[in-house]
Amino acid sequence: MIVKTFKVRKKGLVICGGILIALLVILIVCGIVHKATAKTYPMKTESERQAFMSEMGWEVSEEYTSCKVVSIPEEFNETYESYNELQKEQGFNLKKYKGEMVEIYTYAVYNYPGNSENVVINLMVFDGNLIGGDVSCNELDGFMQGLKNPNPGAKESIDEKDLDNEEVEEESEDSESSKAQSKKDKEKADNSSSDVNSKSDKKQAKNTFDSSASDDNNSVESELESETETANVTDSNDTEESSTEPSSENTSAESSSQQW
Repeated sequence: MIVKTFKVRKKGLVICGGILIALLVILIVCGIVHKATAKTYPMKTESERQAFMSEMGWEVSEEYTSCKVVSIPEEFNETYESYNELQKEQGFNLKKYKGEMVEIYTYAVYNYPGNSENVVINLMVFDGNLIGGDVSCNELDGFMQGLKNPNPGAKESIDEKDLDNEEVEEESEDSESSKAQSKKDKEKADNSSSDVNSKSDKKQAKNTFDSSASDDNNSVESELESETETANVTDSNDTEESSTEPSSENTSAESSSQQW
């Protein structure tokens, strides 16, 4: 029997021990990171799904608009590979669920920045837990992104902008209303001035008419006085002629008496 012995130096043991410790540290750190990134989200109830979407920064419909069951294929094509890359960025990996039947809950999204129509959120659920999902727009030039809202304050900014526009419109309406009221007041003042001028013209015309009528009356009275004086002169002449004729007769009678 031959026995071989090996002499191991202490320095080598120290190096090997250090390598093993380093590997253990790396494994522990990777496990912690993986556990942190692969956070579990329970999706068994509607309230749990609503709470998750609110945490992601979305305003969604009160209930899902559709729920369907799909099978994760055993072999990923290019489309699935691209979709799974999006899931890996969020800490998920659909390759763990190849061949499994999963549920997809779809909700309408109301506060996507710059677009409030045709935007939905899809939640992929397996065994009551979230395993992936996306936010997408089903329009012709649509998009697809992760589950988290990248700019949750955008909706508020848009609302503030709309509010500012409404205030500007209200101020514009008030200005137009003020202009219209000013125009009405001006028209009213012009009409009042016209009425005053009209009344003044009527009064002046009346005074002119009264003056003309007075002149006509004076003219008529003058004519009447003239006619009256003429009539008086005529009567006086007739009276003198009447008084002269008897005198002539008396003279003639006296002459005849003297002859007889």
